[in-house]
Amino acid sequence: MSARALIVLSMLVALPATAQEPKRLSAHHDWVAYVYGSGKEKICYIASSPKSHKPKGINRDPAYFQVAHFPGRSLKGEIHVEVGYPLKPNSRPRARVTVKKKTQDFRFFVKDSSAWVVDQKNAPVVEAMKAGSTMIFTATSARGTVVSDSYSLKGFTAAYKAITRACRS
Repeated sequence: MSARALIVLSMLVALPATAQEPKRLSAHHDWVAYVYGSGKEKICYIASSPKSHKPKGINRDPAYFQVAHFPGRSLKGEIHVEVGYPLKPNSRPRARVTVKKKTQDFRFFVKDSSAWVVDQKNAPVVEAMKAGSTMIFTATSARGTVVSDSYSLKGFTAAYKAITRACRS
């Protein structure tokens, strides 16, 4: 991922306290669509939280999986995962998407408690998520604990279409 995209995604994660709040566009089963800002600063994104995780009882901040459009920067379908704990540096988390009883694996790179798709190959992940039913995101904490978060993909396609429409203008 380019340094520019990393900065943009970091801005999405850490919205300034004085900034306006994101506007909730719509909810689609397990995914929620939002819009933030306007003009060149407009960001449209969807987010979901894990339905379950292993191991149980770990101490962590909230986790979520996001897909965002940044029309002012010509970025579409940028994926960001917040795992809620410091990740092992240089580790390679994986998203495993189940599509019609088969799985597709996608690798991510890490910084602090966040992960992004390797080499900005977001489109294949988004397409798998549209066709899939579940996704397991597996990462290793800085302490060496392997954590797996299970996400439902129910509503992903409808939520993705909602942000695509919202970010056309």
